[in-house]
Amino acid sequence: MAMTRLSTDRVARARAGDLEAFESLVRATQRMAYGVARSTLRDGALAQDAVQDAYLIAFRRLADLDDPASFVPWMRRIVVTVSLNLRRARRRTLLCLDDVPDVPVLDEAESSWTEQQRQRLSHAVVGLTPEERRWCDRRYHGGWSIARLAADAGVEEVTMRKRLQRVRDKLRKEMEMSEQRDIQADELRADLPARVVELLARPQLTGLPDSPVGKVLGDLRAVFADFEERDLPEVIDMAGAPQSIVKDALYLDALELHRIDDRRILRYDLTLPLLLSTRFDGRPLRQWTAGKAYRLCQIDAMHLDAFHQAEVFCMDDRARLDPWQLTGRVLQAVDALLPGRAVKIVPTQYPMCVQAWELEVEQDGRWSEVIAWGVFTDTIVAHLGGDPARHTAMGIGCGLERLAMLRYGIDDIRKIDVSRVA
Repeated sequence: MAMTRLSTDRVARARAGDLEAFESLVRATQRMAYGVARSTLRDGALAQDAVQDAYLIAFRRLADLDDPASFVPWMRRIVVTVSLNLRRARRRTLLCLDDVPDVPVLDEAESSWTEQQRQRLSHAVVGLTPEERRWCDRRYHGGWSIARLAADAGVEEVTMRKRLQRVRDKLRKEMEMSEQRDIQADELRADLPARVVELLARPQLTGLPDSPVGKVLGDLRAVFADFEERDLPEVIDMAGAPQSIVKDALYLDALELHRIDDRRILRYDLTLPLLLSTRFDGRPLRQWTAGKAYRLCQIDAMHLDAFHQAEVFCMDDRARLDPWQLTGRVLQAVDALLPGRAVKIVPTQYPMCVQAWELEVEQDGRWSEVIAWGVFTDTIVAHLGGDPARHTAMGIGCGLERLAMLRYGIDDIRKIDVSRVA
């Protein structure tokens, strides 16, 4: 049900404590709320419980609603959140009621979502620009207010509202075009399988500074403030890449790769796309990047099929760059993220490195590997445009979810995408 002037007025009265006004809002939205809860929980009785709890939460939090016309999508997000909590609680995975749902809402007119609509929306989201993706992630996954989005972008609130409306219009147009052409969800964007699109459409937590991943990345940025930021492609054409580099950089089992077709894969880390897109012209290189990586795996408390990494890269004359400098930066980063923790450095091996190390952190008597770094082979130095006799290249890789788990005491990696920290 779309919000009218009258119902917007009812929201204002309900915010002021008018129980009759709130009751009328409940009547206007209860079918939507129950449909959303039932589709999430697959259980009518649990859905009724979720809806009741959701309205109680909504009444207590009406003061937090910055736009009365957005009551319906705001209410829908609360219903989904409560429903997810109930579903996960049945699996004994506890989350707080401030969790943000993983089902996006285009506008106040959306009352229910079919699986096909979700898949169509994922395809549409993948087509957004990086800036548009960041706005959507922060607004619909991060729960940012219009005022906060506008302040972050340095624009007026009315300007940000218009930008978000253009994004919604863009998404809706893409979805409507596919519906009008009567294209099935699994036929959309034939160049990308549905599973790949779903992974790509998941929120980029590196762009959400209130998420544990975003907080960890913010502190890492401070440690490497003198490094230039890079954006890297998420899709890698393995057939078009130099096979000598691929051979050195591919350290995973082929069964762990998310394949798009016989040529292309989703990046499994940030090292390979960085090496494939970097060229050295004799001037010192100091770069860093962050984003999602993808691996086929058994999802559990410590593993995800789409996770976030940060990668640091240096290339320079051997006289100006050595492994001890890089090790010092690693220790500085760990001290910034996990001050006072016991750590140990363990030698390791990677095909692309002549020397490599892992840093492990102690937690409750257990050691967890969170950072690895090393010196790249002469083959890679030559590929990048350097002279192996004169130049050296080194890199650092960080698992952001694992660092966040240690920093914030999160016991299950699957909780991270719905967690918020102050």
